[in-house]
Amino acid sequence: MKISSLQEGSVFLDTNILIYAFTTTRYTPACEELLEKVQNGVLKGHVNSTVIDEFFHKVLLMQVYSEKGLQPKDAITFLKQNPEQIADFPLPFEVTHEVLHDYGIIVLDTAPLLDETLALSQKYGLLFSDALHATCCTHHALDHLITNDRDFSRVDRISVIAP
Repeated sequence: MKISSLQEGSVFLDTNILIYAFTTTRYTPACEELLEKVQNGVLKGHVNSTVIDEFFHKVLLMQVYSEKGLQPKDAITFLKQNPEQIADFPLPFEVTHEVLHDYGIIVLDTAPLLDETLALSQKYGLLFSDALHATCCTHHALDHLITNDRDFSRVDRISVIAP
């Protein structure tokens, strides 16, 4: 199944889908269309705070790479040594605010899911954050997890759709 064929239901948006929607890649048009469907109420979109954290962090690093001409490892060092300059990079604040407030995306509470997440991580060999996303899908009976991460294909209890 492709993103373009989704006409109803509930979806969990992995971080890479948000990144694609706000950058220019071959996946951008499909991910923008997906967010538009969520915004228009065709689909019910969900994330958790881990997705928001990862999204903000990656957008911040991308802006630092771009404006400072730094390599990824150097960008992190730069931010750690100059935390007062984080506010000088407005893009992550703007687009994260947009994701939180302009699309009608539901941010799921993950606190009650941590033990279940540990079990899922161990069972399927997933990193904790990925297991948390999968647990959100199963616990909240979401129809699909939208991601470009093939690791989720190991989880037989969720429907994974790639852009």
